[in-house]
Amino acid sequence: MYYWVAYDISSHRTRRLAAKGCKQAGLLRLQRSVFAGCASAELLRELEIQLRDLLAPQDRLSILPIDKTAWQRMRLLGDGPDKTALSRKKPVWYF
Repeated sequence: MYYWVAYDISSHRTRRLAAKGCKQAGLLRLQRSVFAGCASAELLRELEIQLRDLLAPQDRLSILPIDKTAWQRMRLLGDGPDKTALSRKKPVWYF
């Protein structure tokens, strides 16, 4: 399944955890707080559980599933990863 994950998080520590979790799920960064790609629903659920209690009342974490048709119709403009890179099935592990 394809996903977009976006967040607006005030705590530096929680923001770093969100970015690390997105990368570990196999998503690629499109902007500072926006990730997209093909990922396991289980890994994204784990990310949600990990961050849920750390989010401040004013913070926001959005995890948006994207179906294949919408993904194929999506347009990416500007510098950054292309849809081919975002569509890979294997997660990337960062150490």
